[in-house]
Amino acid sequence: MTITKKERDLLTAYAAVWPQPISRGVNASTRGLTLEIAGFPLFPIRLLDRAAPTITQALFKKLPFEGHLIHSAWSGNGVRALEAMELPELTEHENSTFFPSPGDLCYTIGHSEFTLFYGDASPAMASGRVCESVFGVIEDNLELFQQACMLTRLDGLRAFVLRSDE
Repeated sequence: MTITKKERDLLTAYAAVWPQPISRGVNASTRGLTLEIAGFPLFPIRLLDRAAPTITQALFKKLPFEGHLIHSAWSGNGVRALEAMELPELTEHENSTFFPSPGDLCYTIGHSEFTLFYGDASPAMASGRVCESVFGVIEDNLELFQQACMLTRLDGLRAFVLRSDE
């Protein structure tokens, strides 16, 4: 396919005013994460370190990150860490969306939240919609991951650990 100069100019203008499509990673990352949710097998994470390099670099300094998952009250089918994931060096979104997909691992800039989405969701807080930065994806055992999240909704709290495979 050949793109004309006019089409390139149109794409440039489009990129200046519209959010870019997020990446869920075409290329395999060289770094790995594992999510452990109490009572479930380990969930390997495909890290999106090319699409969200600043977030993943800051995150690796915090690992292991452990705490408790609670259900996101305003966001639909998502759970988040009760404990803040403090990454103060992050000031801008990377690989961001208002429409996370099941299996997305996200960081909420400005709120210090680690959030996992397991179904239909529209991230929000009492103040309105929230943009999420997607930095990893759970693809294997998605059904078990969804069950872990659903039980978090029903039980109210579930311990977790996010750790590096390195």
